[in-house]
Amino acid sequence: MLPRRKSRILALCMLYALDMQRTDDLSVAVRIENIFSRPFPQSVTDYACFLARNVVKNAETIDELIFRHTHNWDKERLAMVDRQIMRIAICEFVVKRSAPAVVAINEAVAIAKIFGTEESGRFVNGILDAVNVEINNLVRDGEKTVEEKEEQEEAPEKEKPKMVRSAYLAKYAEQASQLEKEKEARRAAIEAEREAEREERRKAREAEREARRALREAEKLEEEY
Repeated sequence: MLPRRKSRILALCMLYALDMQRTDDLSVAVRIENIFSRPFPQSVTDYACFLARNVVKNAETIDELIFRHTHNWDKERLAMVDRQIMRIAICEFVVKRSAPAVVAINEAVAIAKIFGTEESGRFVNGILDAVNVEINNLVRDGEKTVEEKEEQEEAPEKEKPKMVRSAYLAKYAEQASQLEKEKEARRAAIEAEREAEREERRKAREAEREARRALREAEKLEEEY
């Protein structure tokens, strides 16, 4: 399992614990790591804590994005696991932009299929896709992301960042395109390897048939003499 997925799953466990205990005390979340039989690499733990911390910090904004697209769904009816998985993904591709949307959404769907219900993967995918479309529309309209608004509020007036939203979209479009190219290259390499194996097996079968044919011919000659 890739380190980032381990981090997302650990963050899910942390947020689930906070939700169950109805607290925002991150020290409670950090102790969750102790229940696992093997310690995680520090990089995995650090990214999990980063996600959990920022989900808690921006929970209201993230939930607003989620519930704008959960038509006719009451907050209390939404499965706790599904909600936390979507919170993590939105934290990654909207709030902190630590992963491209296509990666965050695919990871959320994969984790939902493992820890959620039979319908969780499809449900999570639909909501996150809708959120992504909304964010892309904001990009085209020149709106600021959550992170940009926070930076602008915290920075002195003369140091407020002048971030171009179209550049943000282009950056992640480029990353998504690169990921697709890498996937295509991997698929092509795998297919080429499979084709080579098929060809090798075909040649082996052909050689075996030729050997049997030669053996039969030799037996016939022996019988004749």
